[in-house]
Amino acid sequence: MKNFLNVIFLFIFGSYFCQDFQGFICNESLTGIENVNISINNKIITHSNEKGYFSIHKIKESDIISFNKEGYLKKDISLKNFNENNYKISLERIHDIEAIVFNEKEYKKVSYNFSLKKQANIRFIPYPNWEMGLKFKNNLEKKGFVSNVTLYLHKTASDVRNTDVEINFYSIDSITGKPKTKLNKSKIIYIPTNKSRKHAFVNVEKLKIPFSLNGIFVSMKWLPNEFNDKKLGPSIRYTTSSEEGLTYERLYGDWGLSGGQNPSKKSFVNIMMGLEVYIKKEKNE
Repeated sequence: MKNFLNVIFLFIFGSYFCQDFQGFICNESLTGIENVNISINNKIITHSNEKGYFSIHKIKESDIISFNKEGYLKKDISLKNFNENNYKISLERIHDIEAIVFNEKEYKKVSYNFSLKKQANIRFIPYPNWEMGLKFKNNLEKKGFVSNVTLYLHKTASDVRNTDVEINFYSIDSITGKPKTKLNKSKIIYIPTNKSRKHAFVNVEKLKIPFSLNGIFVSMKWLPNEFNDKKLGPSIRYTTSSEEGLTYERLYGDWGLSGGQNPSKKSFVNIMMGLEVYIKKEKNE
C-alpha cells in the first residue's frame, strides 16, 4: 500500500512540475521565425519550424527557456512568464549601427550625470542575470554617439563576492517608454578589481553607439560567477526620491519600472550613472 501511494505521489508531483506545450516565435511584424535555437539551462533541445512553431516536452517550473538566432536579440524567459504570454515569443532584430566618420575637431563632448547631488545611501545587491537600466534623455536635442559610461558603485558588502558586469545600450520604445532594441552587437564587460566605493569609467567610443534625439537606455547586467552565488556585487548607488521614474529592471522577463519607497506619493529612486556623448559642433563653435 505504501509503495502504491508513493507511485501516485510521484505521478502527481511529476505532472505538476513537468509540462509539455507548443509555442510560437515571431518577429516584430508577427511573422514566424524559423530555425530558432531553443535551449533549457544552456542546452539546445529543439528548433522552431518554417512557420515559427515548436514543441517542448517535460519542462520544469524552475527551468529557464532561451531563444537564440543570429541577427536577433537573445531572449531568456521563465516558464511562468512564457505562460502569461500565451506561449508566444517576439524576438527583436539587431540593427547594424551606421558607421560614423569621426573627426574630433568637428565634435564636442557633453556629459549627462544623473542626480549626483541627490545620492542616497542605499546599497542594491542583485541576483545573477539581473539587468537594470537608466533612461538618458537628449536634453540638447542633438544627435551624437556615446563616448563613455560612468558607473557610480557602492561599496560591496563583505560577505558578497563581485562578478563581471555586462553593459548594454538600448533604444527607447516611443510607446511604452521601456528599453527596446539592443544597440551594441559586441559584448561590453566591466570587470571590478575590488569592493570599494568608486566611479568606474567604461569607454565605448570605438563602438559608435548612436545617441538619438529620443535618448538612450544604458543597462548593467550582473553575470553569474564561478561560485554560482545567489547574491552578487558590485553594488550600484541610488539617488534620493524623485517624481520621475527613469530606472527599469528585469530578470528573464519584460522590463518593469523600479518603484520608489513611497508609491502613494509616486516617488522613485533611480540608479546613478553618467554618460558622456559626442555631439557635432555648430559652425560658430
